Amino acid sequence: MTKISVNFKNLCALFTKKLNDELMVGLLDLTDFYGVPQEDIHYPKITIETEKTITNPNGETVSIPQVYTYAGFSEINGNCSHESEAHASDQPLECMGRLFGKIILEVHGHEVKPGLSQQLSVSKIAELKKQESDRRRKTNEIEEGQVVEIRSFDSMLDFQKRLHVNEELTVMPGLCKARFHFQHGLLYAISLPPFDPVEFEPANPGADDEYPDETGLEIELPEDAYAVLRFINSDTQDFVFQGAGDQHYFLTIENSPPKHQHNGPQPNHFKYYYKLIAPPHETYLPVDPDPNAGDPYCINGGFGITGY
Repeated sequence: MTKISVNFKNLCALFTKKLNDELMVGLLDLTDFYGVPQEDIHYPKITIETEKTITNPNGETVSIPQVYTYAGFSEINGNCSHESEAHASDQPLECMGRLFGKIILEVHGHEVKPGLSQQLSVSKIAELKKQESDRRRKTNEIEEGQVVEIRSFDSMLDFQKRLHVNEELTVMPGLCKARFHFQHGLLYAISLPPFDPVEFEPANPGADDEYPDETGLEIELPEDAYAVLRFINSDTQDFVFQGAGDQHYFLTIENSPPKHQHNGPQPNHFKYYYKLIAPPHETYLPVDPDPNAGDPYCINGGFGITGY
């Protein structure tokens, strides 16, 4: 069975009102707003990684890594650029286009039915823990001997449910330059070591907690199924995930600053979620962390009861 493992990283706004039927994920183009420092600008990118198995003339079977990217915000298709460190890779890249508008991951197949799940069994948690830990060791996100934690999706930070419990927020998802829609798969949350609690200032009772850092979505494709990443509002090239065989695709959707770790004063990327809310509300931001604790300001947030 083919799998697609999706990972959302850094300043992805998760819109969850329709979560039983659909998850919407939005990416902000910070250049659309005034007063955003250059070091805070995020660079959107989709990375699709897989391996292709081929047999050489001598009968030897080898696996060839394949990496495809979509990079940069645009209203039309264009050449990708990888001038920032956020786009760096040790492998050759095949660039497919830029990001804009409505993007849908469609799954096709006679036995495939739409539906999102958050049910994590003990065996599934162990499987995901090993998979996510192994991948992050390869990219030096965690050290040898460290492991990630897999948690339920509803443990993610949610603006409405945790930061603005008694307020009716008006959220404008249309301000996200790229908007992804998912209707299939198993949702889960990922915590990276060190597992330090996030504190908010001004004080907000009940909001301080040890929040997950990233969101994961696992989609299984039966033998007769396939999936297509469709770019509805632009001429960016679609991507087809083949369902036959035991292919494993790793799809990363991110909107990251050039450096995830910062020396000296740390840019507070967390505050840019508030650009999606009108009228302006009191702003709750994480307090400055210990310099060795990393940068918690790009924690995935959800707007739990937001319509779209």
